[in-house]
Amino acid sequence: MLEKLTIKQKIAVTLDHNSGTNVVPIFNYVPYSKSGYRLIDEYLEINNLKAVSWIYNLTPVAFPVFELDDSESKQLLTAINLEWNSPRIQLDVVCQIGNAQDWQRIAAYSLLNPDPYPYREYSLGDHSLGNNAMIGLQIRDANYGLLQSTTAGEDKVVAFCDLTRQITIEKLVDTSVKIANNITTIAATIINTNANRKGLTLFNSSDKNVFIDSVSSVSTSSYLVKLEPGDYWESPAPIYTGAYYSIVDSGSTAIDIREFV
Repeated sequence: MLEKLTIKQKIAVTLDHNSGTNVVPIFNYVPYSKSGYRLIDEYLEINNLKAVSWIYNLTPVAFPVFELDDSESKQLLTAINLEWNSPRIQLDVVCQIGNAQDWQRIAAYSLLNPDPYPYREYSLGDHSLGNNAMIGLQIRDANYGLLQSTTAGEDKVVAFCDLTRQITIEKLVDTSVKIANNITTIAATIINTNANRKGLTLFNSSDKNVFIDSVSSVSTSSYLVKLEPGDYWESPAPIYTGAYYSIVDSGSTAIDIREFV
């Protein structure tokens, strides 16, 4: 039987002078595991990904002061020039799909030394990773070097977000029971009700046609399953835990029944 659960976590990662130009994954993914269960699928989502930077080893950049009559376009152009033409370190958001070794850049941000403020905040967006992707951060040299640690201070970027894991698991069955039976031309119970049933298989190893149903009125003309000699049947999900009834078209016989609990 499949079960679904959702796990929500807060995660954070730090980049500093030791990071160099290496890609730093937002988190180290370890597939969900639970004793007695098999992982079917795990869908990952990253929400509210944000970063805070402390940059001390670049020339300070004074943020502009606008006049009241400055147009929106002038203010926007000034802000863009400030971001990309000032002394800066580049922070890339990168994505890896599946087992690919390459990381693809999907966004870039400028890390500045904002005079007179001690740090800057960045919103890096939401990212649906599915079951085969990962998001990482990478520092890039924009001709002003990488993150440094000097007497001026230790450059650092801290990223944090909400991680949601939507997990589908299946309970493993570790016990099976062989059910003895005798099927005649009179409809009768061959499998009793079992609330703990996780699976059921039937194999007609006889030379007769056998008719199975979940109602006691089973007959050779009204049935759920007809098993001819050599036929195999497995109970579909969701597993029915009630009783099964059977009848044979002539004489009497037995079939191989396995119940998993």
